[in-house]
Amino acid sequence: MIIQIITIIIVLFLLTRIGAKLKRKQISLQEALLWGLIWFGVGVVVLYPKLTDRLAAAIGLQSAKGIDLVVYLAVGLVFYLVFRLFVRLEKMEQDITKIVRHVALKDKEEQKD
Repeated sequence: MIIQIITIIIVLFLLTRIGAKLKRKQISLQEALLWGLIWFGVGVVVLYPKLTDRLAAAIGLQSAKGIDLVVYLAVGLVFYLVFRLFVRLEKMEQDITKIVRHVALKDKEEQKD
């Protein structure tokens, strides 16, 4: 029971942080909704753990417990977020390369003059 209370407090704190970051335009509405849904889902699972058992059975995970479903979803989400970070990092590297080339060409033109 104590772990549920602590987890709900943490979830509420994180939801308020998401709202604050959205208000300061540090994250987009889409990102805020995604993280809000994730943390709301964590709160629901903590408050109603048997719900995951029913959901796992409904999906067809006959021998699995609800927590298995949560772990499967969490691993999938982590892989997706790592993929997004990788794509964003690649784009940033390409942008930096373009900027460096532009600056190098500009410096070369200035040296000719």
